[in-house]
Amino acid sequence: MKPNFEEMSKAELKAYVLSHRDDDEAIRVFFGRRNPPDSEATWYGPMCTPEGLPIEENIRIAEEAIRQKVDRDREKSRAKELEAKSVSTIEEGWVNSKESKMTVVTQTEIEQVREQLIKNYPEALPNLDTIQECEGNLEDAAQVIVLEAGEEEVQSDLLEKLSSLCRSVICKEDMKEELPVLIAAITEFLASGSGFPPGLATPIAIFVTKRGMKNFCQSTDSNSNSQ
Repeated sequence: MKPNFEEMSKAELKAYVLSHRDDDEAIRVFFGRRNPPDSEATWYGPMCTPEGLPIEENIRIAEEAIRQKVDRDREKSRAKELEAKSVSTIEEGWVNSKESKMTVVTQTEIEQVREQLIKNYPEALPNLDTIQECEGNLEDAAQVIVLEAGEEEVQSDLLEKLSSLCRSVICKEDMKEELPVLIAAITEFLASGSGFPPGLATPIAIFVTKRGMKNFCQSTDSNSNSQ
């Protein structure tokens, strides 16, 4: 019993035709599925006469059609490559932008900071808890602290902007690099009328020490000199 060729997939039908080359019905159904089908295909005249002489006009028409198809396929390929590169560039830019705004401290680092704060500045512990709740993401923690302080909107790149605002305190010559001292100094600065919640001092201080205070302050000096 013959299979139902109409219900077979194109791949199944092709495999059947290759193994049953004398089955005219299967071959007819298979070629009827060509894309485009015969009814929509462009047909060209014979390339040679029955005597074997070339028909130059038909050859020219066929060659031109082939050339145009090659050009169309090449343009489609280029368009796909450009689209892929464009998408890749956009995604890469988005990822880099996202990563540039993200400074994360590990659980081990949080516990090390906690030990210092317990001994020297316990007032900052609630803000450290916020950082822990945000899985160490300092930018997210800063935004939570701002929202909990009653602000309705949160600026983007908050820590970058706030650390720049606090440079005069962070980069003092007599400023010790101990984190509790730095947090206390920034807290006092923010509370003196900056308009920002003093609780932000904890993520700001950790953000700066994570980058390295020396590098942070040297970049400040470089920017000042260039201006």
